[in-house]
Amino acid sequence: MSYFMNNIMGESIDEPDEEGIREVLAELWDADSEHFDVSLVHESGWSLSVYPDKNLVWENVNEDEVRPRDLTLDSWQGVVDVLLKLSRGEISTLNSLDWHES
Repeated sequence: MSYFMNNIMGESIDEPDEEGIREVLAELWDADSEHFDVSLVHESGWSLSVYPDKNLVWENVNEDEVRPRDLTLDSWQGVVDVLLKLSRGEISTLNSLDWHES
């Protein structure tokens, strides 16, 4: 399975491991009004965007009929866990979370 992560400046990092994911997430502490999220995109088209308040937006960038959904998590470890699930292609597990339509 292939995936990449976009850092806060929009630069792509191919298949970061857990430490690399944590490093990209740490950039959110320097978020500003122009650069305010990071994302992980799986080869299936499913994507998770992450914001400084631990809000996640779940969407499929290849399917216009799939509406984006969001969820705010309680911890950064929870955010890392969800990103790792997407990196492994665990789409059905992620779809079963309690998402809210954006």
